[in-house]
Amino acid sequence: MPSINDILTNEDFGQVVSTLCVDTIEYREPREYYNEYNGERRRRKTSVGWREPKRLEVYSDTLVDKNGEPVRLPDKIVDVARIVTNFPKKEVRTSVAFLFGGQMTITGADQNDGFQEFKRVWERRLKMQSVLKSFARKVLSESKAALVFYPYISKGLDGKLITELKVKTLSVPRNENTLSEFYPHFDDNDDMDAFIHRYQVNSNGMIRNSCTIWTADKIITAIDEMGGWVIKEVPNLFGKIPVVYADVFQPEWDEVALLMDAREMRISRMVDTNDYYGDPMLKTFDVADLPTKDTVGKELSFTSKVHPETQQLYHGDAEYLTWNGSQPSVDKELEETKCELFSSTSTPDLSFDNLKGIGNLSGVARKFMLMDATIKASENMETFGPVVQRCVSVVLAGICNITNIKYRPQLVNNLIDVEFGSILPEDLAETLQTLSIANGGKPINAQRTVTAHSPLTEDLDEEMKLMKEEEDTAAQRNNMVGLTMGYGE
Repeated sequence: MPSINDILTNEDFGQVVSTLCVDTIEYREPREYYNEYNGERRRRKTSVGWREPKRLEVYSDTLVDKNGEPVRLPDKIVDVARIVTNFPKKEVRTSVAFLFGGQMTITGADQNDGFQEFKRVWERRLKMQSVLKSFARKVLSESKAALVFYPYISKGLDGKLITELKVKTLSVPRNENTLSEFYPHFDDNDDMDAFIHRYQVNSNGMIRNSCTIWTADKIITAIDEMGGWVIKEVPNLFGKIPVVYADVFQPEWDEVALLMDAREMRISRMVDTNDYYGDPMLKTFDVADLPTKDTVGKELSFTSKVHPETQQLYHGDAEYLTWNGSQPSVDKELEETKCELFSSTSTPDLSFDNLKGIGNLSGVARKFMLMDATIKASENMETFGPVVQRCVSVVLAGICNITNIKYRPQLVNNLIDVEFGSILPEDLAETLQTLSIANGGKPINAQRTVTAHSPLTEDLDEEMKLMKEEEDTAAQRNNMVGLTMGYGE
Protein backbone atom coordinates (compact mmCIF):
# COMPACT_ATOMS: atom_id res chain seq x y z
CA MET A 1 0.00 0.00 0.00
CA PRO A 2 1.55 3.34 -1.04
CA SER A 3 2.13 5.90 1.70
CA ILE A 4 0.31 9.22 1.69
CA ASN A 5 3.55 11.01 0.79
CA ASP A 6 3.97 8.81 -2.29
CA ILE A 7 0.34 9.41 -3.32
CA LEU A 8 0.62 13.19 -2.99
CA THR A 9 3.69 13.31 -5.26
CA ASN A 10 1.43 12.47 -8.21
CA GLU A 11 1.03 15.61 -10.33
CA ASP A 12 -2.38 14.45 -11.52
CA PHE A 13 -4.50 15.58 -8.56
CA GLY A 14 -7.57 13.88 -9.97
CA GLN A 15 -5.69 10.59 -9.70
CA VAL A 16 -4.76 11.46 -6.11
CA VAL A 17 -8.43 11.89 -5.25
CA SER A 18 -9.35 8.62 -6.97
CA THR A 19 -6.61 6.75 -5.10
CA LEU A 20 -7.74 8.05 -1.71
CA CYS A 21 -11.49 7.60 -2.31
CA VAL A 22 -11.51 3.87 -1.67
CA ASP A 23 -13.75 2.38 0.99
CA THR A 24 -12.23 0.17 3.65
CA ILE A 25 -15.10 -2.34 3.35
CA GLU A 26 -16.26 -3.50 -0.08
CA TYR A 27 -19.87 -3.58 -1.26
CA ARG A 28 -21.40 -1.76 1.66
CA GLU A 29 -24.07 0.85 0.99
CA PRO A 30 -24.30 3.52 3.73
CA ARG A 31 -27.05 5.33 1.81
CA GLU A 32 -29.15 2.14 1.73
CA TYR A 33 -28.58 1.62 5.46
CA TYR A 34 -29.54 5.24 6.16
CA ASN A 35 -32.78 4.87 4.20
CA GLU A 36 -33.72 1.63 5.96
CA TYR A 37 -32.97 3.15 9.37
CA ASN A 38 -35.38 5.97 8.50
CA GLY A 39 -38.22 3.73 7.39
CA GLU A 40 -37.58 2.72 3.79
CA ARG A 41 -37.90 -0.99 3.04
CA ARG A 42 -36.37 -1.64 -0.39
CA ARG A 43 -32.98 -3.20 0.39
CA ARG A 44 -34.23 -6.79 0.09
CA LYS A 45 -36.89 -8.36 -2.08
CA THR A 46 -38.38 -9.81 1.11
CA SER A 47 -39.11 -6.32 2.50
CA VAL A 48 -42.63 -4.89 2.63
CA GLY A 49 -41.54 -2.08 0.35
CA TRP A 50 -41.69 -4.57 -2.52
CA ARG A 51 -45.30 -5.56 -1.87
CA GLU A 52 -47.21 -4.97 -5.09
CA PRO A 53 -50.80 -3.77 -5.25
CA LYS A 54 -53.51 -6.41 -5.64
CA ARG A 55 -55.08 -6.81 -9.06
CA LEU A 56 -58.75 -7.82 -8.81
CA GLU A 57 -60.81 -9.19 -11.68
CA VAL A 58 -64.03 -7.25 -12.26
CA TYR A 59 -67.06 -8.58 -14.20
CA SER A 60 -70.16 -6.74 -15.34
CA ASP A 61 -73.45 -7.29 -13.53
CA THR A 62 -75.49 -6.53 -16.65
CA LEU A 63 -73.40 -7.25 -19.75
CA VAL A 64 -72.81 -10.79 -21.04
CA ASP A 65 -70.78 -12.16 -23.92
CA LYS A 66 -71.96 -14.43 -26.71
CA ASN A 67 -71.65 -17.42 -24.41
CA GLY A 68 -73.84 -15.81 -21.82
CA GLU A 69 -70.92 -15.19 -19.44
CA PRO A 70 -70.48 -11.84 -17.66
CA VAL A 71 -68.27 -9.45 -19.58
CA ARG A 72 -64.86 -8.86 -17.94
CA LEU A 73 -64.18 -5.22 -17.19
CA PRO A 74 -60.77 -3.54 -16.59
CA ASP A 75 -59.04 -4.95 -13.52
CA LYS A 76 -59.29 -3.01 -10.28
CA ILE A 77 -55.99 -2.09 -8.62
CA VAL A 78 -56.12 -2.12 -4.82
CA ASP A 79 -53.14 -0.85 -2.82
CA VAL A 80 -51.83 -2.99 0.05
CA ALA A 81 -50.54 -2.16 3.50
CA ARG A 82 -46.80 -1.70 3.96
CA ILE A 83 -46.33 -1.50 7.72
CA VAL A 84 -42.87 -0.50 8.89
CA THR A 85 -41.74 -0.97 12.48
CA ASN A 86 -39.15 1.18 14.25
CA PHE A 87 -36.98 -1.76 15.31
CA PRO A 88 -33.75 -0.48 13.67
CA LYS A 89 -34.02 2.82 15.56
CA LYS A 90 -35.00 1.10 18.80
CA GLU A 91 -32.03 -1.27 18.65
CA VAL A 92 -29.51 1.44 17.77
CA ARG A 93 -30.81 3.84 20.43
CA THR A 94 -30.61 1.14 23.11
CA SER A 95 -27.08 0.16 22.09
CA VAL A 96 -25.93 3.79 22.18
CA ALA A 97 -27.54 4.32 25.59
CA PHE A 98 -25.59 1.39 27.01
CA LEU A 99 -22.40 2.87 25.54
CA PHE A 100 -22.58 6.59 26.34
CA GLY A 101 -25.80 7.10 28.31
CA GLY A 102 -24.28 6.77 31.77
CA GLN A 103 -22.48 9.34 33.89
CA MET A 104 -19.40 10.75 32.16
CA THR A 105 -16.31 10.94 34.36
CA ILE A 106 -13.15 12.83 33.43
CA THR A 107 -10.00 12.10 35.43
CA GLY A 108 -6.46 13.40 35.20
CA ALA A 109 -3.19 12.47 36.83
CA ASP A 110 -2.69 16.16 37.71
CA GLN A 111 -5.74 18.26 38.62
CA ASN A 112 -4.11 21.51 37.45
CA ASP A 113 -5.46 24.51 35.53
CA GLY A 114 -4.70 22.80 32.24
CA PHE A 115 -6.86 19.86 33.26
CA GLN A 116 -9.70 22.23 34.21
CA GLU A 117 -9.40 23.88 30.79
CA PHE A 118 -9.67 20.48 29.10
CA LYS A 119 -12.82 19.71 31.12
CA ARG A 120 -14.31 23.07 30.14
CA VAL A 121 -13.68 22.50 26.45
CA TRP A 122 -14.77 18.85 26.53
CA GLU A 123 -17.94 19.30 28.56
CA ARG A 124 -19.15 22.84 27.95
CA ARG A 125 -17.71 23.94 24.62
CA LEU A 126 -17.80 20.71 22.61
CA LYS A 127 -20.49 18.87 24.64
CA MET A 128 -18.71 15.65 23.80
CA GLN A 129 -21.11 13.26 25.50
CA SER A 130 -23.90 14.36 23.16
CA VAL A 131 -21.48 14.36 20.22
CA LEU A 132 -20.35 10.80 20.97
CA LYS A 133 -23.93 9.54 21.29
CA SER A 134 -24.86 11.09 17.96
CA PHE A 135 -21.66 9.75 16.39
CA ALA A 136 -22.33 6.21 17.67
CA ARG A 137 -25.87 6.30 16.25
CA LYS A 138 -24.45 7.26 12.86
CA VAL A 139 -21.85 4.50 12.90
CA LEU A 140 -24.23 1.77 14.05
CA SER A 141 -26.96 2.75 11.57
CA GLU A 142 -24.91 3.83 8.53
CA SER A 143 -21.83 1.64 9.10
CA LYS A 144 -19.38 4.57 9.22
CA ALA A 145 -18.96 8.18 10.34
CA ALA A 146 -16.23 10.66 11.21
CA LEU A 147 -15.69 13.55 13.63
CA VAL A 148 -13.73 16.55 12.33
CA PHE A 149 -12.27 18.99 14.87
CA TYR A 150 -11.32 22.49 13.75
CA PRO A 151 -10.50 25.91 15.24
CA TYR A 152 -13.12 28.62 15.09
CA ILE A 153 -12.60 32.35 15.67
CA SER A 154 -15.41 34.28 17.34
CA LYS A 155 -15.98 37.38 19.43
CA GLY A 156 -16.14 37.07 23.21
CA LEU A 157 -18.44 39.05 25.48
CA ASP A 158 -15.74 41.69 25.76
CA GLY A 159 -15.56 42.07 21.98
CA LYS A 160 -12.13 40.45 21.69
CA LEU A 161 -11.49 37.69 19.16
CA ILE A 162 -11.09 34.26 20.70
CA THR A 163 -10.20 30.91 19.15
CA GLU A 164 -12.22 27.92 20.23
CA LEU A 165 -12.47 24.31 19.11
CA LYS A 166 -15.52 23.05 17.26
CA VAL A 167 -16.47 19.62 15.95
CA LYS A 168 -18.70 18.43 13.12
CA THR A 169 -19.87 14.97 12.11
CA LEU A 170 -19.44 13.53 8.63
CA SER A 171 -22.13 11.02 7.73
CA VAL A 172 -24.64 10.22 5.01
CA PRO A 173 -26.33 13.51 3.99
CA ARG A 174 -30.11 13.75 4.27
CA ASN A 175 -30.43 14.81 0.64
CA GLU A 176 -29.37 11.90 -1.57
CA ASN A 177 -28.44 14.36 -4.32
CA THR A 178 -25.82 15.97 -2.07
CA LEU A 179 -22.26 14.75 -2.61
CA SER A 180 -20.51 13.98 0.66
CA GLU A 181 -18.06 11.10 0.72
CA PHE A 182 -15.24 10.48 3.16
CA TYR A 183 -12.51 7.88 3.35
CA PRO A 184 -9.53 7.18 5.61
CA HIS A 185 -6.14 6.09 4.34
CA PHE A 186 -3.97 3.79 6.42
CA ASP A 187 -0.26 3.07 6.24
CA ASP A 188 1.36 -0.34 6.47
CA ASN A 189 1.05 -0.25 10.26
CA ASP A 190 -2.73 0.30 10.04
CA ASP A 191 -2.32 3.84 11.34
CA MET A 192 -4.40 6.52 9.63
CA ASP A 193 -1.96 8.77 7.76
CA ALA A 194 -4.59 10.72 5.76
CA PHE A 195 -8.28 11.44 5.56
CA ILE A 196 -10.23 12.78 2.58
CA HIS A 197 -13.65 14.39 2.39
CA ARG A 198 -15.16 14.85 -1.06
CA TYR A 199 -18.05 17.30 -1.50
CA GLN A 200 -19.42 20.04 -3.76
CA VAL A 201 -19.17 23.82 -3.47
CA ASN A 202 -20.62 26.81 -5.31
CA SER A 203 -17.74 28.48 -7.15
CA ASN A 204 -18.51 31.53 -9.28
CA GLY A 205 -22.12 30.45 -9.66
CA MET A 206 -21.20 26.90 -10.68
CA ILE A 207 -21.37 23.69 -8.65
CA ARG A 208 -17.86 22.27 -8.49
CA ASN A 209 -16.40 19.10 -7.04
CA SER A 210 -14.13 19.80 -4.11
CA CYS A 211 -12.23 17.92 -1.45
CA THR A 212 -10.23 18.37 1.73
CA ILE A 213 -7.30 16.14 2.63
CA TRP A 214 -5.91 16.05 6.17
CA THR A 215 -2.45 14.76 6.97
CA ALA A 216 -0.42 15.12 10.15
CA ASP A 217 1.44 18.22 8.90
CA LYS A 218 -0.90 19.91 6.38
CA ILE A 219 -4.47 20.41 5.20
CA ILE A 220 -5.10 20.42 1.45
CA THR A 221 -8.22 22.01 -0.02
CA ALA A 222 -8.89 21.65 -3.73
CA ILE A 223 -11.64 22.70 -6.17
CA ASP A 224 -12.09 21.15 -9.61
CA GLU A 225 -12.39 24.25 -11.81
CA MET A 226 -12.80 24.16 -15.59
CA GLY A 227 -9.06 24.46 -16.16
CA GLY A 228 -8.14 21.83 -13.57
CA TRP A 229 -7.78 21.50 -9.83
CA VAL A 230 -7.07 24.66 -7.82
CA ILE A 231 -5.11 23.53 -4.78
CA LYS A 232 -4.47 25.32 -1.49
CA GLU A 233 -2.27 24.02 1.32
CA VAL A 234 -2.12 25.28 4.91
CA PRO A 235 -0.20 23.92 7.91
CA ASN A 236 -2.08 21.56 10.20
CA LEU A 237 -1.84 23.40 13.52
CA PHE A 238 -3.07 20.37 15.47
CA GLY A 239 0.13 18.48 14.71
CA LYS A 240 -1.95 15.36 14.05
CA ILE A 241 -4.92 14.47 11.86
CA PRO A 242 -7.90 16.17 13.60
CA VAL A 243 -10.31 13.50 12.40
CA VAL A 244 -11.75 10.55 14.35
CA TYR A 245 -13.09 7.78 12.14
CA ALA A 246 -15.01 4.61 12.99
CA ASP A 247 -16.80 1.97 10.98
CA VAL A 248 -18.50 -1.41 11.35
CA PHE A 249 -19.06 -4.20 8.88
CA GLN A 250 -22.84 -3.86 8.78
CA PRO A 251 -25.63 -1.87 10.47
CA GLU A 252 -26.71 -2.95 13.93
CA TRP A 253 -29.92 -4.74 12.86
CA ASP A 254 -28.63 -6.42 9.71
CA GLU A 255 -28.20 -9.87 11.27
CA VAL A 256 -31.96 -10.05 11.90
CA ALA A 257 -33.06 -8.18 8.78
CA LEU A 258 -34.88 -11.17 7.26
CA LEU A 259 -36.72 -11.82 10.52
CA MET A 260 -37.72 -8.14 10.63
CA ASP A 261 -38.98 -8.44 7.06
CA ALA A 262 -41.09 -11.49 7.94
CA ARG A 263 -42.64 -9.72 10.92
CA GLU A 264 -43.45 -6.55 9.01
CA MET A 265 -44.86 -8.61 6.14
CA ARG A 266 -47.12 -10.53 8.53
CA ILE A 267 -48.35 -7.33 10.17
CA SER A 268 -49.03 -5.79 6.77
CA ARG A 269 -51.05 -8.80 5.64
CA MET A 270 -52.99 -8.75 8.88
CA VAL A 271 -53.84 -5.09 8.28
CA ASP A 272 -55.08 -5.97 4.79
CA THR A 273 -57.29 -8.68 6.26
CA ASN A 274 -58.67 -6.35 8.91
CA ASP A 275 -59.40 -3.71 6.30
CA TYR A 276 -61.31 -6.24 4.20
CA TYR A 277 -63.33 -7.75 7.03
CA GLY A 278 -63.47 -4.71 9.30
CA ASP A 279 -66.84 -3.58 7.90
CA PRO A 280 -69.07 -6.70 7.93
CA MET A 281 -71.36 -7.44 5.00
CA LEU A 282 -74.98 -8.37 5.60
CA LYS A 283 -76.22 -11.57 3.97
CA THR A 284 -80.00 -12.08 3.66
CA PHE A 285 -82.08 -15.16 2.89
CA ASP A 286 -85.24 -14.40 0.98
CA VAL A 287 -86.51 -10.92 0.28
CA ALA A 288 -86.29 -8.25 2.97
CA ASP A 289 -87.04 -4.57 3.29
CA LEU A 290 -83.50 -3.31 3.87
CA PRO A 291 -83.30 0.07 5.62
CA THR A 292 -80.98 2.77 4.31
CA LYS A 293 -77.84 3.86 6.16
CA ASP A 294 -79.60 7.01 7.36
CA THR A 295 -82.64 5.20 8.79
CA VAL A 296 -83.14 5.73 12.53
CA GLY A 297 -84.36 2.73 14.54
CA LYS A 298 -83.37 0.26 11.82
CA GLU A 299 -85.11 -3.09 11.44
CA LEU A 300 -85.29 -5.89 8.90
CA SER A 301 -88.76 -6.95 7.84
CA PHE A 302 -89.34 -10.43 6.42
CA THR A 303 -92.74 -11.53 5.14
CA SER A 304 -94.06 -14.73 6.68
CA LYS A 305 -95.14 -17.39 4.21
CA VAL A 306 -96.83 -20.81 4.29
CA HIS A 307 -95.14 -23.74 2.64
CA PRO A 308 -97.58 -25.12 0.02
CA GLU A 309 -96.79 -28.76 0.79
CA THR A 310 -96.04 -28.88 4.50
CA GLN A 311 -98.26 -25.95 5.40
CA GLN A 312 -95.53 -24.80 7.78
CA LEU A 313 -95.01 -21.12 8.42
CA TYR A 314 -91.57 -19.83 7.41
CA HIS A 315 -89.81 -16.51 6.84
CA GLY A 316 -86.49 -15.13 5.65
CA ASP A 317 -83.41 -14.47 7.78
CA ALA A 318 -80.20 -12.42 7.74
CA GLU A 319 -76.67 -12.73 9.12
CA TYR A 320 -73.29 -10.98 8.85
CA LEU A 321 -70.48 -12.49 6.85
CA THR A 322 -67.58 -13.05 9.24
CA TRP A 323 -64.01 -14.22 8.82
CA ASN A 324 -63.15 -17.32 10.79
CA GLY A 325 -59.41 -17.00 10.44
CA SER A 326 -56.60 -18.36 12.60
CA GLN A 327 -55.87 -15.17 14.54
CA PRO A 328 -54.35 -16.99 17.55
CA SER A 329 -51.63 -18.46 15.32
CA VAL A 330 -50.93 -15.02 13.84
CA ASP A 331 -50.66 -13.49 17.31
CA LYS A 332 -48.30 -16.28 18.33
CA GLU A 333 -46.11 -15.69 15.29
CA LEU A 334 -45.93 -11.95 15.95
CA GLU A 335 -45.01 -12.49 19.60
CA GLU A 336 -42.35 -15.08 18.76
CA THR A 337 -40.73 -12.96 16.05
CA LYS A 338 -40.70 -9.93 18.35
CA CYS A 339 -38.95 -11.90 21.09
CA GLU A 340 -36.46 -13.33 18.61
CA LEU A 341 -35.64 -9.89 17.23
CA PHE A 342 -34.71 -8.56 20.66
CA SER A 343 -33.00 -11.75 21.81
CA SER A 344 -30.88 -12.28 18.69
CA THR A 345 -29.56 -8.72 18.82
CA SER A 346 -29.00 -8.71 22.62
CA THR A 347 -31.39 -5.78 22.86
CA PRO A 348 -33.56 -5.56 25.98
CA ASP A 349 -37.21 -4.70 25.42
CA LEU A 350 -37.54 -1.74 27.77
CA SER A 351 -41.07 -0.81 26.77
CA PHE A 352 -43.59 0.07 29.48
CA ASP A 353 -45.76 -2.97 28.74
CA ASN A 354 -42.78 -5.26 29.16
CA LEU A 355 -41.49 -3.72 32.38
CA LYS A 356 -44.70 -3.07 34.29
CA GLY A 357 -45.06 -6.67 35.44
CA ILE A 358 -41.53 -7.50 36.58
CA GLY A 359 -42.02 -6.21 40.13
CA ASN A 360 -39.45 -4.71 42.49
CA LEU A 361 -36.23 -6.49 41.60
CA SER A 362 -32.95 -6.12 43.41
CA GLY A 363 -30.05 -4.33 41.79
CA VAL A 364 -28.23 -7.61 41.20
CA ALA A 365 -31.34 -9.14 39.59
CA ARG A 366 -31.70 -6.16 37.25
CA LYS A 367 -28.08 -6.44 36.20
CA PHE A 368 -28.47 -10.14 35.44
CA MET A 369 -31.59 -9.40 33.38
CA LEU A 370 -29.62 -6.93 31.26
CA MET A 371 -26.37 -8.90 31.22
CA ASP A 372 -26.77 -9.71 27.52
CA ALA A 373 -27.02 -6.04 26.63
CA THR A 374 -24.06 -5.25 28.87
CA ILE A 375 -21.94 -7.88 27.09
CA LYS A 376 -22.94 -6.39 23.75
CA ALA A 377 -21.96 -2.91 24.96
CA SER A 378 -18.58 -4.29 26.01
CA GLU A 379 -18.08 -5.67 22.50
CA ASN A 380 -19.10 -2.36 20.93
CA MET A 381 -16.52 -0.60 23.10
CA GLU A 382 -13.88 -2.44 21.08
CA THR A 383 -14.88 0.02 18.36
CA PHE A 384 -15.80 3.08 20.39
CA GLY A 385 -13.22 2.86 23.18
CA PRO A 386 -10.42 3.91 20.78
CA VAL A 387 -12.77 6.58 19.44
CA VAL A 388 -12.99 8.22 22.89
CA GLN A 389 -9.23 7.99 23.37
CA ARG A 390 -8.64 9.49 19.95
CA CYS A 391 -11.03 12.36 20.70
CA VAL A 392 -9.18 13.10 23.94
CA SER A 393 -5.88 13.15 22.04
CA VAL A 394 -7.18 15.52 19.34
CA VAL A 395 -8.78 17.91 21.86
CA LEU A 396 -5.56 17.99 23.88
CA ALA A 397 -3.61 18.78 20.70
CA GLY A 398 -6.05 21.56 19.84
CA ILE A 399 -5.71 23.17 23.28
CA CYS A 400 -1.91 22.81 23.45
CA ASN A 401 -1.18 24.00 19.90
CA ILE A 402 -4.04 26.35 18.96
CA THR A 403 -6.50 27.71 21.52
CA ASN A 404 -4.61 27.88 24.84
CA ILE A 405 -0.93 27.27 24.28
CA LYS A 406 -0.11 28.47 27.81
CA TYR A 407 -1.53 25.20 29.18
CA ARG A 408 0.76 23.08 27.05
CA PRO A 409 3.32 22.36 29.82
CA GLN A 410 0.49 21.20 32.12
CA LEU A 411 -1.19 18.97 29.54
CA VAL A 412 1.60 17.38 27.51
CA ASN A 413 2.38 14.69 30.07
CA ASN A 414 -0.91 14.73 31.95
CA LEU A 415 -2.76 11.42 31.66
CA ILE A 416 -6.40 12.29 31.04
CA ASP A 417 -9.07 9.62 30.81
CA VAL A 418 -12.78 9.83 29.97
CA GLU A 419 -15.10 7.03 31.06
CA PHE A 420 -18.84 6.46 30.91
CA GLY A 421 -20.70 4.73 33.71
CA SER A 422 -23.56 2.28 33.45
CA ILE A 423 -26.99 3.51 32.44
CA LEU A 424 -28.58 0.95 34.76
CA PRO A 425 -30.29 2.55 37.78
CA GLU A 426 -28.61 2.01 41.12
CA ASP A 427 -30.55 0.96 44.22
CA LEU A 428 -28.97 3.34 46.72
CA ALA A 429 -30.92 1.98 49.69
CA GLU A 430 -29.77 -1.56 48.90
CA THR A 431 -26.15 -0.42 48.57
CA LEU A 432 -26.20 1.49 51.85
CA GLN A 433 -27.81 -1.43 53.67
CA THR A 434 -25.13 -3.79 52.38
CA LEU A 435 -22.36 -1.42 53.49
CA SER A 436 -23.96 -0.95 56.89
CA ILE A 437 -24.15 -4.71 57.45
CA ALA A 438 -20.53 -5.09 56.37
CA ASN A 439 -19.58 -2.36 58.88
CA GLY A 440 -21.29 -4.11 61.78
CA GLY A 441 -24.28 -1.77 61.82
CA LYS A 442 -22.13 1.27 62.51
CA PRO A 443 -22.47 4.52 60.52
CA ILE A 444 -20.55 4.34 57.25
CA ASN A 445 -20.44 8.07 56.53
CA ALA A 446 -19.95 11.22 58.53
CA GLN A 447 -22.96 13.46 59.00
CA ARG A 448 -21.33 16.15 56.87
CA THR A 449 -20.87 13.72 53.97
CA VAL A 450 -24.50 12.60 54.08
CA THR A 451 -25.71 16.18 54.29
CA ALA A 452 -23.58 17.18 51.30
CA HIS A 453 -25.35 14.60 49.12
CA SER A 454 -28.84 15.77 50.06
CA PRO A 455 -30.64 17.44 47.12
CA LEU A 456 -32.11 19.94 49.62
CA THR A 457 -28.66 21.20 50.70
CA GLU A 458 -27.79 24.54 49.11
CA ASP A 459 -24.99 25.73 51.40
CA LEU A 460 -23.24 22.90 53.24
CA ASP A 461 -21.58 25.03 55.91
CA GLU A 462 -24.82 26.90 56.62
CA GLU A 463 -26.72 23.62 56.76
CA MET A 464 -24.25 22.13 59.28
CA LYS A 465 -24.51 25.31 61.38
CA LEU A 466 -28.30 25.09 61.50
CA MET A 467 -28.13 21.40 62.43
CA LYS A 468 -25.72 22.20 65.31
CA GLU A 469 -28.04 24.96 66.55
CA GLU A 470 -31.01 22.60 66.47
CA GLU A 471 -29.06 19.96 68.42
CA ASP A 472 -28.02 22.53 71.05
CA THR A 473 -31.59 23.81 71.39
CA ALA A 474 -32.91 20.27 71.79
CA ALA A 475 -30.25 19.48 74.41
CA GLN A 476 -31.16 22.63 76.42
CA ARG A 477 -34.84 21.74 76.25
CA ASN A 478 -34.16 18.25 77.55
CA ASN A 479 -32.11 19.65 80.44
CA MET A 480 -34.91 22.01 81.43
CA VAL A 481 -37.40 19.15 81.38
CA GLY A 482 -35.06 17.12 83.55
CA LEU A 483 -34.76 19.92 86.10
CA THR A 484 -38.52 20.44 86.17
CA MET A 485 -39.08 16.74 86.90
CA GLY A 486 -36.54 16.80 89.70
CA TYR A 487 -33.85 14.80 87.92
CA GLY A 488 -31.29 17.45 88.71
CA GLU A 489 -31.69 17.40 92.54
